[in-house]
Amino acid sequence: MESKYQAQQKHLRQNYVRFPLDLKPDLLAAFKARCAELGTTPTAEIKKFIKTFCQTPKAEE
Repeated sequence: MESKYQAQQKHLRQNYVRFPLDLKPDLLAAFKARCAELGTTPTAEIKKFIKTFCQTPKAEE
């Protein structure tokens, strides 16, 4: 029996890569709690940071 999400899984494998991240448990708990206070998710905040970071112009050397 095929999964009803098979097409979605195929799309994710073709268009996205995983980015594992090791954090100390207390830091992760604090981050999750702060995200909850702000009404967002840890994943959304990490993606937002990466996008902003990559769009920031390089500093003059």
